[in-house]
Amino acid sequence: MKRRKTKNLEPIVLTDRDKAIILTVYQNRLMRRDQIQRLFFPDTSLPACNMRLRKLYEHRFLDRLVRPVAFGSSQAVYALDKRGTDIVASTAGIDRHRINWQRDHNRVEFLFMDHTLAVTEFKVNLDLALRERADVDLVFYRRESKSLQARVADPASKKPYLVVAPDAFFGSQTAHGNSYFFLEVDMGTETLKRFGEKVTAYKQYWKSGKYTGRYGYNHFRVLTVAENERRLANLIDATAKAGGINMFLFSTFSAIDKSATLDQIWFSPVSSSPKNLLG
Repeated sequence: MKRRKTKNLEPIVLTDRDKAIILTVYQNRLMRRDQIQRLFFPDTSLPACNMRLRKLYEHRFLDRLVRPVAFGSSQAVYALDKRGTDIVASTAGIDRHRINWQRDHNRVEFLFMDHTLAVTEFKVNLDLALRERADVDLVFYRRESKSLQARVADPASKKPYLVVAPDAFFGSQTAHGNSYFFLEVDMGTETLKRFGEKVTAYKQYWKSGKYTGRYGYNHFRVLTVAENERRLANLIDATAKAGGINMFLFSTFSAIDKSATLDQIWFSPVSSSPKNLLG
């Protein structure tokens, strides 16, 4: 990785878009250049996007990570840097000391990076889809953290407890009411047996009343995004075997692309017909 230039830099005047980029990178933890471009530079050339991101990097508002690849070159991955924390604090209206950032947070394993970027990919496509739907509002979106985790009893009594640990939790609002979703991004690395345990854990979270007691909502759905159609079919089958029904919806990353996240691309274990996310 090239060392960052720190001398003889031209002064930078942050625009509202710059501040929004810095805040969004912080909210997602890690973002690829193309993800930032789709959100903030849809009508701008790639060189213009790269130039602006380079300035934010050189002035230490954003950090830049590069994931090694076997062939060719990889896209830069951006994370928050020290000067960016002040922008997050002022833009979001929160105390600087409440921002959970340390430089060590940007030193991540490649598997963690890939998974985090996959979660970001869902959020980017969700945001793009919402831009085209004036009838739908995003009430909140919370990325994976310990605060989202919960323990529930194992109905089979094989384990002391089962863990609910979603990759994200968000709520949407339409004229017909609110909907709530837990997100699971599947990278194809865990066994189908383990995924079946996740299904059981979510079912118990609802049946036990712990979910309602914690958030005050009566319902939720679990969205799982898989890497390909074959894995999708296997996950749906594992969910059906674990007794999962309409609460669980599945799609692929190729399907949610192009702002289609809210469209009829979601499948449940009890129907071969696709559903839209808010149907």
